[in-house]
Amino acid sequence: MCKYLTSEIWIGIYSSHQRCLEALQRLGIAPEQSAISEEEYLRLLEYRLNTAHGEKQAEVERRMVRLTGGKAALNPATATLEPVQPTPPRLIRAIQFVAHWATSEAIVFCTLVGAIAIQVHHVAHLVHRVSDADNLWLGYVFGSVSEITALMLTVHQAKRSMLIVFAVVQCWINILYYCELPDLTIKITLSGLIAFVIYAYSDLFAVIQRKKSLVKS
Repeated sequence: MCKYLTSEIWIGIYSSHQRCLEALQRLGIAPEQSAISEEEYLRLLEYRLNTAHGEKQAEVERRMVRLTGGKAALNPATATLEPVQPTPPRLIRAIQFVAHWATSEAIVFCTLVGAIAIQVHHVAHLVHRVSDADNLWLGYVFGSVSEITALMLTVHQAKRSMLIVFAVVQCWINILYYCELPDLTIKITLSGLIAFVIYAYSDLFAVIQRKKSLVKS
């Protein structure tokens, strides 16, 4: 059975490889080893034909004609358009893929997780510094719970004011980590931090419940 690589077929009919993969996902098609069958390829082309315009529409129609052996008729309005440029070299496609990934939600999420990991370390050592028990792991649990709040607030699109408050708190935690300040100041800050975390999750829970109620109604 003939297979078509998704890393190649998107060129000429989609603006990026990611857009092509998203279209396949909407169609319920899961590529095997980054390749799809001829039948799945034809389904993708038929789906793309509904939204494509200009040169992309013409290219979709030409590919459908090739796949169906001429059974799919060309649209006279697009049949005279120039063919899409040849597939660029692998290096260029790799650069295009990296450029697309660098502007995607994935890189934003990975960067946020990296920043959270650094803050977890800072909070853990602050807890360890003022704790009577010599349990660093307890500090990392405290830090993980408090810092994951930033991720939850972002994912659930919390109020801007809460995000600003959390950013200010993180700045103050970094000051405590890098500067020699009294233990009492650290204890007060950590107490306020856990109180804010509890409030933040309570507020998020209430927002989620309201959204569910609106959907049901």
